[in-house]
Amino acid sequence: MELLLRIAAFFLKCMGFLLTPFFYLFNPYKKLKIPPNKNELLNIPVVDLAQKIRKKEVTSEQVVLAYIERIKEVNPMINALVEDRFEAAIEDAKRADRLVETTSEFLLITNYPILGVPFTVKESCSLKGMSYSVGSLHRKGIKASEDGETVALLKSAGAIPLLVSNTPEFCTSWESSNLVTGRSLNPYDTRHSSGGSSGGEGALIGCGASLFGIGSDIAGSIRVPALFNGIFGHKPTGGLLSVVNHFPFSPDERFSNYLVVGPMCRYAKDLPTLLHIMAGKKADKLRLNEPLYTKDIKIFYKESAGFSLVDIPVQEEIKIAIRNAAEHFRMNGLEVSEAPMGSLQELIECGLAQFFAIQDIPLILRDTENPKKIHSVYKEIFKSIFGLSKYSFAGLFFAFLYETNGLIPKRKISKYVTMFESYRQEFLKMLGDNGVLFYPTYPTTAVRHNDSHLKLSGVAYTMIFNLFGFPSTHVPLGQDRNGLPVGFQIVAAPYQDRLCLCIAAEIEVAFGGWKQPF
Repeated sequence: MELLLRIAAFFLKCMGFLLTPFFYLFNPYKKLKIPPNKNELLNIPVVDLAQKIRKKEVTSEQVVLAYIERIKEVNPMINALVEDRFEAAIEDAKRADRLVETTSEFLLITNYPILGVPFTVKESCSLKGMSYSVGSLHRKGIKASEDGETVALLKSAGAIPLLVSNTPEFCTSWESSNLVTGRSLNPYDTRHSSGGSSGGEGALIGCGASLFGIGSDIAGSIRVPALFNGIFGHKPTGGLLSVVNHFPFSPDERFSNYLVVGPMCRYAKDLPTLLHIMAGKKADKLRLNEPLYTKDIKIFYKESAGFSLVDIPVQEEIKIAIRNAAEHFRMNGLEVSEAPMGSLQELIECGLAQFFAIQDIPLILRDTENPKKIHSVYKEIFKSIFGLSKYSFAGLFFAFLYETNGLIPKRKISKYVTMFESYRQEFLKMLGDNGVLFYPTYPTTAVRHNDSHLKLSGVAYTMIFNLFGFPSTHVPLGQDRNGLPVGFQIVAAPYQDRLCLCIAAEIEVAFGGWKQPF
């Protein structure tokens, strides 16, 4: 345990107790009521919608126009859109409809399994011709020259991209706010955060303005927005999906294992199809087409990482959601038990030691005109307090943590790396090839704007599984007393993604899955 790190965490926790009431009383954002979906086309899962398009029950153009109308209706309230390609998407839809008219249904489902279905893309994942600033003033105006590989795979399968969505600067925050496109708001309560770094995607999907999207996740950036916005989000096995053309990127091999690209959507039944397409040539490793029976899966659950003076307590509604889900499977004959490991508090040190050992992470403070020059993080943080910096506070705070190795002395990193591997082996032994773990995605439901900076220890719940390389699926399970979405993550051993998806689909059927904001 690192004393300096714990003191800093305790200080942030105390500041949270003092400032959270301030965030409630002086929040500049009003609670806006998101209008409900009035078009039934917007409430059809991907796999069903693709089938309807193939069978000519609906046209792709009708679907794309419906989603464009919905985006225009809600985006002024949630500010999730960075740049759209609506006119090009309509032309793509017309081409898809012509293809349906001239091609057999068998060839369509074989070659274009999601033909004509619209989707959205997190800006950092690279959509050719669209904005690629990733929330940085110094990158403003930069356009993506190529599609990210997963974007290209979805397009090859017939899907139609509509836009790129908002992220924090360089994807370095659990709130999607930056100095280029501003702050994305939560559709369930616009006074709250939509999460990050895939917060634009989360907000659009959560309010029914997108059917599915591509997010990226290096420490919870798919799963935390999925929690905050009441949707499903899957972090695949590390290194499985390509992260080519993602920004930021590091040549360090560990980075491409920790950073993953994955699907975010409203319906769990869509996850296997989307993951299979996005995995490309590696899809066979996932065995998604092999028979899998829920009764053969073991369920483990853990309601928190354990007690600590510095940790953020897990909200009671999240604990109840985990218990209810575990009890559902126990009543249906599955083997269910509490996870046998004790406190996981030291995973914070282990995770930070692993994460900040990555080399050559792009730095927001590098001078674009003189790449050898790096601005002072301390000077820029001071300027940021007075609104004088050209960098976001969240980005600067990340730069500070990177510069200080997460407040862990370099001489101790090897100790925590060894401890990290011990934890990983313990998890692998528990999960095996047929076990999953129910575990909080984040300690609370969606935080008020800026409040995540005071609850940074909460990210340990998701980050550790990036570092382990384990797949993890966030599932929504109702709402708390304030109407904010509740849920938790389902974790499995590497390449056992299908276990997570199978259990997620059962939970959706049993508990209802995504619910519209109201």
